[in-house]
Amino acid sequence: MRVTKYNKRITIRKRIKVYNEIGGWSNTWVDYYTSHASVKSLSGIKRLEYGRLAYTEIYEVEMRRRTADPDQECQVVYDGKEFQISSINHDDKKTYMVISR
Repeated sequence: MRVTKYNKRITIRKRIKVYNEIGGWSNTWVDYYTSHASVKSLSGIKRLEYGRLAYTEIYEVEMRRRTADPDQECQVVYDGKEFQISSINHDDKKTYMVISR
């Protein structure tokens, strides 16, 4: 594994409920963890497939697997922009995601 492969910094956010003083609540995003990852623009047939869903920006993300893996309910912040996780796959050592906005 090349060290320079994971040269981008991403932040994984998780949604939590914040309760107010009268018993109501609202959803908000909090930083879960920050990690180095490989982020590449989606190309080829995959871009065409996700383009049908009207996403403007789509990236493939690869990062080392952690004990606290992200899931579909998480959000990714990359380059100052918020992205939703469109698909996610874990193997023994890596996590692969497609993020879009």
